[in-house]
Order: sequence, then C-alpha cells, then structure tokens
Amino acid sequence: MHAMNTPPPPEDDPRAVSEATDFLVRLADTPADASLHAAIQSWRRQRPENDAAWAAMRTVWHLTGELGPVLLPLDPSGPVAGQIPARRPPTSRRRVTLAATAALSLGIALLFGGDIRLALLADATTRTAENRTITLPDGSTATLGGRSAIALHYTPRQRQVEVLAGEVFFTVRHDADHPFIVTAGRLTARDIGTRFDIDRADTRITLAVSEGSVGVSCGDPRIPEKRLTAGDVIAVDPRTGHATISREDPSAIGSWQQGHLLVSDATVASVVQTLRRYYPGIILSYGAAPGRAHVAGNYDLSDIPGALHAVAAPARIGVTQIGTQILILGGTQR
Repeated sequence: MHAMNTPPPPEDDPRAVSEATDFLVRLADTPADASLHAAIQSWRRQRPENDAAWAAMRTVWHLTGELGPVLLPLDPSGPVAGQIPARRPPTSRRRVTLAATAALSLGIALLFGGDIRLALLADATTRTAENRTITLPDGSTATLGGRSAIALHYTPRQRQVEVLAGEVFFTVRHDADHPFIVTAGRLTARDIGTRFDIDRADTRITLAVSEGSVGVSCGDPRIPEKRLTAGDVIAVDPRTGHATISREDPSAIGSWQQGHLLVSDATVASVVQTLRRYYPGIILSYGAAPGRAHVAGNYDLSDIPGALHAVAAPARIGVTQIGTQILILGGTQR
C-alpha cells in the first residue's frame, strides 16, 4: 500500500516549471526589458511554487556554466524599483537550449522532482513515448501511455488502481464479488467489466468509455454516481470537481495505443498535454488561444513537432522550435 496524499515539494509543479522556462526564453531575447523583469518578479511572488521553479531554473543555468546577464538581475531581492538593468550583449537562444538540454541529461531531477516522487509511489511507470501493457493481479490489463504511473491497492474485498499521472487504458475482467475501482484525483470510476480510458492531466481529468458501462463519481457525496456507456466522456476540473459529459466515437478512444492520437473535438491545450508525454524535450505554451481553440484530427505520436504544427495550424497559433528539444506554442501563425 502506498501513501495516498503526500504533498508535492514546492518545485514539483509542472505549470510553474513551464512558466519559468517560458520566462527564461523571453529573457534571453530581451535581457534589458524592464516590463519583463517586473512581470517575472510579480509572477515569483504569486506562489511559492513559482519562486521554487525559478530557483531550479537558475540552478540548471549554473550547471551549464552559462549564468550571466540574463539571470543576474533577478536575484531573490529583485531589481530596485524603477531601475533598468544595464544593457548587455543578449544571451543567445543556443544558451537557453543548452540549459534545457542539461536539465534533460540530468533526468530532469532538478526541474521535475515529481518523477522521482511518482517512482516511489507507483507500482508501474512508463518513460517518455513509452506505451506498456501490464497484467494486474486479477487478470485485468492496464496499458500505460507515455510518462504515466499507477499504484495498486488490492485487498481481499476489492480491486483498486490509482492513476497517479498520465493516461491509462483499462480492460477489466468481470468479478461481481470484487468491485474494480479506479481513482484519479477527484474522479472515481467503478467498473462492471468493460474497457475505458483515464487521462489525468494538470488541468483536467477525463474518463472515456470504449465498451460496456462505468459508474463515475467526482468527490462530492451529495452528487449521485453517473452511469456512462460506450462513447461517453466525462471531463472533471481537478480543482473544483466540476464535470461535463460529451460524446466520442468509441473507436477513437485509446487510439494512442496504436501510435496516433485521434481527436474529434478537443482544445489545443488538452491535445498539447498529451503530446508532451511523447516528446523527449520541452513543449511550452502561452496566451489564451490554446485553451480556447478546438481542433479535430489524427496526429502522429512519432512526429511530435509535425503533430504540434498540425494542431496549431487550424487555430492560426504559431509554433517556434529552438534547437532540437524546445517547442513553443503561442502567438500568431506566420
């Protein structure tokens, strides 16, 4: 049995790390931009996770031997109000790429300590771009997508699996005497011998039924369990518990297992969260457009840069590639 509610360390926050990296890239281009310096300082004060992520980014920069004008004005005390740092030669994007590459070569331990925490909690994990099917103690199977993790909590009375991160497709063996329960944050699914997919991301948790039926609850005992059947998809906000139900072609559910992502109606942001699990570098996004724009398509998970361009094009969102391991989504398509 694993601890269920261990709080993450402050630097273990994917959103904060993504935002810190985004600021670093922008700062490399315009190191003397006073408004950008002010925005970074304001962002660092908003949450302790933000400040910890920036400290981790500084550490990585130190390790590359490239600490210089970009980061020096941004010590914890910040620049004096109203002062603009002296103009220095701009730091090249190549140096930013080196910093990101250094983080990756270190197993991203400095920036993504959560991977280590998940390894301690999980009974099964996958690496970037790895799909793996495991047989559970009762004969059911779970196929884990890239960067996914599960913990098993089997007892003599029930079968329970916790999705800690990523996406998992379950094929459940029916056993009326031993309920099969899957939890993912606020979402709890009670299966009655079927096939379904659970995707646990930072901003939403989704469950999609490929075959059979599933009972779903969202952490509020006042709200009765919802019964979903083939083609039903429920999306839950992990912060509020608010849930919405939509329909999907059952044949498209779990398509990632065959190396492609088939989407009929999803936001650009939600598709990008899946693409990140199959990309060995960093995908950053900024602006409101990725969260608003909806797309449909069939995306090749073996070519993430190509898939990202295909996702962004209908919404006219720009994609910038820095080196071989950083993709930035945002702005207007050129």
